[in-house]
Amino acid sequence: MENRKETMSKFSGINRAYASGDDYKSPAEKQRELDEKMKAFLAKGGKVEKVKAHKPTKEQLKNWTI
Repeated sequence: MENRKETMSKFSGINRAYASGDDYKSPAEKQRELDEKMKAFLAKGGKVEKVKAHKPTKEQLKNWTI
């Protein structure tokens, strides 16, 4: 089994072991980070505007990508 592990690590094709990003974050931690990013965005002069819903296009209806 060890030999197979070495072989797979040589090649970075489809069997590549992807590095996991951050460890699991609780919803509260995620929300805190999002709030910090939003505060920084607004401090730079960014604006948030609410847009009314739109009717899906024929292509979206055809492909079910709504």
